[in-house]
Amino acid sequence: MTRHRRTRRLSIALVIGGLAAAVFSPPAHADWSRPSVSDHFTPIYNEGLATDRHGFLHPRGWLSIRPELAAQGWTHIGDQDIHGGYTYDVYEDLDAGRKLFTITSPTGRFTRYDHVLEPGERANNSFVTVDPTGEHLVNGEWFVMKRLLVFDNPKGEPSGSTIPIAGEIRLDKPLENVQSCDFVTAERLACAVDEPVNRVVSVTLSAPVGSAKVVDATVTPEFDLPKRSVCTGTYESEGIDYDTRRRVLSVAMINPSPCFVGTKVFRYRAK
Repeated sequence: MTRHRRTRRLSIALVIGGLAAAVFSPPAHADWSRPSVSDHFTPIYNEGLATDRHGFLHPRGWLSIRPELAAQGWTHIGDQDIHGGYTYDVYEDLDAGRKLFTITSPTGRFTRYDHVLEPGERANNSFVTVDPTGEHLVNGEWFVMKRLLVFDNPKGEPSGSTIPIAGEIRLDKPLENVQSCDFVTAERLACAVDEPVNRVVSVTLSAPVGSAKVVDATVTPEFDLPKRSVCTGTYESEGIDYDTRRRVLSVAMINPSPCFVGTKVFRYRAK
């Protein structure tokens, strides 16, 4: 067989593999519709998802890191959020002893806020999500997590200000490698986890964030993410977003090697 024909057949197989994911994805949890799926370039889509008020999905990936921040050592960008037209991003440098939160206004004004690590806090900065009131940020660490961190929203504070932890969400069951979370309601988050199964879980709060310094939460599995690729191996779940206006949940997952240059985004509609 010539190289040309082998390449053509591999290309056809990759296309068929992508279509199979769209057509044969299994049904989700009873609260969600069967997902649709789209394929994207991993370096742009391998970290985060957020929907603007027009319903457009904005990704985050390796290529999303601002050059001036990369030059300062901020080599990882987490799952972002968009609230009221403002975009919230999180960066990490595991050797810096601090985390970086940034806010970009609808006009493009960029502000940055440092958080100095507190005792027992991991340096990882995996995601940020804004609660529906816009007053608080919820943030994730990494590895086995028994809590989510809560910060007061620094929007409007001078750029360069330092922000402390304002509270925490205490989980009734530990979660491992939480890649991202987004608010579905004021008292419920949907989170994408990586271990031991690529899945979406619900984190149901006993009260809205900010109502107490520590808010208890119940963790409930929602559904496993479909694994549909011509490559076999380890998948990696990534960004998550819930569009409250359109009631659409979007979740990203990176294909196994050597297909890892492709990331699938699954979209579920709330019933």
